[in-house]
Amino acid sequence: MQRILISFGALALITATPAAAGTLTYSDRTQWTTLVTGLSNFDSGTQAIGTNTNFGVGGLVFTSLQVQGVNIVSLSPLNTQYSLTRVNAGAGESYYNWNSGAVLRTVDKTATNTVFARLNFATPISAFGFNYGVGGCQTYFVGCTPGAAASVTISPGGMTPININTSQGNTMAFWGVVSDTQTFTFADIYINDTNRYIVLDDIAMASYSVEPPPAETAEPGTLLQIAMGAGLLALARRRFQTQFI
Repeated sequence: MQRILISFGALALITATPAAAGTLTYSDRTQWTTLVTGLSNFDSGTQAIGTNTNFGVGGLVFTSLQVQGVNIVSLSPLNTQYSLTRVNAGAGESYYNWNSGAVLRTVDKTATNTVFARLNFATPISAFGFNYGVGGCQTYFVGCTPGAAASVTISPGGMTPININTSQGNTMAFWGVVSDTQTFTFADIYINDTNRYIVLDDIAMASYSVEPPPAETAEPGTLLQIAMGAGLLALARRRFQTQFI
């Protein structure tokens, strides 16, 4: 009986104590932003409407961020190629229109290659996020408008890869992560569907802001849990001592 009371008391105290955050992922940019400090946002840069710029081996380099488009060609003697293109949709380029101005895109995924965008951070960071979409289409020239649903794998260094199915539409989705147990130096975003390519914009870097314990009075429910836990532990101790009197 004493063991049961002790177990219940300990459980009540544990549930009243905030748990460590660990590593958390988010699909809502606003919610993710409230958890970070020192935010730096990279909006793909300036590109004239109706034009494009291709970045080769070095990719697109900002002060603290490098974005590369990687194309691993299984039948090529060189095996790995690098191509990242910044595009800004013109009047006749609805397939590049993401309601976001200039965006970054990888090459197309085929049946024989592996395509991903790599984000390299100059220094380890505890939080980052980005807007993303998938362009192209399963059958060329049939419904090739941006945003058709596709399979994407997000693989930050130090984390298990995460598979996500995007939704159809020409508004980008968001993916972000924060952690108080690890930092990140790179992240890879893979496209899994053939004849498709990754689109990125508004890549953000920050520090995870771990909030201190609240200074205000604890909520009534929390106080009740603590009181119950302490009471059960005291009762168990009293009964245990009584048996030896």
